[in-house]
Amino acid sequence: MKSIIYMVRSMKSLSLAIIGLLVLNSCVSKEKNDSTKNSEEAQVTTKYAMSIVFRETPYSDIKGANYVTKSEANNVKHFEFDYDEQGRLIESRYVLNDELITFNDRFVRAPKIKISYQDSLEIRTFYNEYGHRTLVSGDVYETRITLNDKGERKSLTFYDLNGKPIENDFGIASYKWEIAPNGDIIESRYNLKEELVRNRPEFQYMITRFSFDENDMLTEMTNLGIDGKQPTPDDSGVITTEIKYDDKGRFIEWANFDMDGNPIKGMTNLAKIIYKPSAYFSEEVAIFIDENNNPQNSNWGVHKIIYQFDAYGNQLGRVLKDTLDQPTNSRSGLGILKSTYTSDGKHLVSSNYFDKDEKPIGFGENQVHELRVEFDDQNRPVRSSFYDLNGEIANGWSGYATEELHFDENGRLTVRQYLDSKGNLVNNQDFDIARFTYQYKNNIELQSVKTFDAEGNEIKPQWDPDH
Repeated sequence: MKSIIYMVRSMKSLSLAIIGLLVLNSCVSKEKNDSTKNSEEAQVTTKYAMSIVFRETPYSDIKGANYVTKSEANNVKHFEFDYDEQGRLIESRYVLNDELITFNDRFVRAPKIKISYQDSLEIRTFYNEYGHRTLVSGDVYETRITLNDKGERKSLTFYDLNGKPIENDFGIASYKWEIAPNGDIIESRYNLKEELVRNRPEFQYMITRFSFDENDMLTEMTNLGIDGKQPTPDDSGVITTEIKYDDKGRFIEWANFDMDGNPIKGMTNLAKIIYKPSAYFSEEVAIFIDENNNPQNSNWGVHKIIYQFDAYGNQLGRVLKDTLDQPTNSRSGLGILKSTYTSDGKHLVSSNYFDKDEKPIGFGENQVHELRVEFDDQNRPVRSSFYDLNGEIANGWSGYATEELHFDENGRLTVRQYLDSKGNLVNNQDFDIARFTYQYKNNIELQSVKTFDAEGNEIKPQWDPDH
């Protein structure tokens, strides 16, 4: 079942992020990769990119890959990056035709991020598609990064809505960085108990050495174990992972190596992943390779994934192939995933699951075949529901049938709740919560977020880091 959850994760972004829009300030356009706008206070330079550079550590800058001009970015999903007069990033946005759209990548958790600088602090705050403050990575409301006198990052701490340190959904509360004489970054991560923790789910890198090229692109990460003194193999024998990019800064290869520098399968049973970039945010093709540089299947039974896009950059489909480059089904039976979007390209409308022969298939005991989204009179997605092969609403693999969103008169999300196939409140088994309620202050700031189980008890979410 985890394989189908992995395959449709991006299609469930409505369940992970709040849907909406924000009209952005216009800027004076130049026919190159950036534009500049002036104010009485400062000059801001905006750059446009179709994708973002791969990040495995928050020490790395958030920056674009495959830069384009403003006119080239029209009518297609893209990133905008605002820089101040000192060249520091002060805001990032994921937009389509000047409106924020849903985005929830593993390492850039919101469609809009604001960054401010105060003395020796870099402060990051997060905004949903409506331009309102939001929680990310579990219950993180703000990220604070300390800087040394050279402006280099020293440490990072996550904070909750009440300004208290908190663990993110990876179980990490803070990062600490040391800069080696050769420029490598030595990273240690801790939970709230100040215990050393691994980098992320399904990996066992503890203290980690990150190496970068002359353009500050991550090229290699090495596990230094719990003492940080020497390269240390994880349970799979991996010591080092190498990262490669194309000439536009797009991620094209992930490869694992053992102590002797030989390719080796890692914790996810893959030695290498090769990506063929698309013209949009995500890759066009992903290919899995074994330690002998031969084609291999992933744990969920697939060698290659081919993605299909519309002109806006939305994923319309995924086709799975085997090591002979023939259509295949994953272990869960999925061979093809098809999706549709609204005519303006902003919102997912439906996702349907098929085998390699395009025969409709269902998953789980309720044979879920389709995810279908409903909209209100303002074209906001307000209900996303699962349906079985007979077209009847059905409980999905996370225990609920429908996710429902409610908004106030100011367009702010006030309730997110989960219902079973009969319309009753039910816990989303991903984090054991049935209902979220949101209250605001100063128009866009969150004042409180409360979470309840299906019985109405106020409880804390049990965030699942396996995503």
